[in-house]
Amino acid sequence: MKIEKGCEINLITIGRITYDDLNDLSNLYEELLNKKADFKKFKNKFEFIDSNKNYILIGAKDDNNNLVGSLLGIICQDLGGDCKPFMVIENVIVKNNCRRMGIGKVLMSFIEGIARREDCYFTMLVSAFSRKGAHKFYESIGYDNDVVKGFKKYL
Repeated sequence: MKIEKGCEINLITIGRITYDDLNDLSNLYEELLNKKADFKKFKNKFEFIDSNKNYILIGAKDDNNNLVGSLLGIICQDLGGDCKPFMVIENVIVKNNCRRMGIGKVLMSFIEGIARREDCYFTMLVSAFSRKGAHKFYESIGYDNDVVKGFKKYL
């Protein structure tokens, strides 16, 4: 059985994910999705995301520059109402042994700040029905689960 040490962090640094972070990011996504990524495809998609200004891939690093959390914000243009963009937030993950330390809250606050600067009308996200702890977290930072009902169709 693999036992991870506790997460002891004094300072969190938030910033864009770089090519040097991809191994750590792949490990975080494996923890989130319980599935290992095809690393060649992973790197190719990262290059696309990194080159597109509407994709904002950010990470949280600990004192030792290890990636302990990440999320992806995608700015979507809209033709409705005032034609303001909105942001979809996806793949929110904090390393399991580093949860409940405020890292997710800092990541979400950071991406919401970007959404405000980009004049987004709102941010939105979906979370798997089974992730009850994540739902409590999102509600604690102001996301209302009664506003809409999300639907997904896997292809």
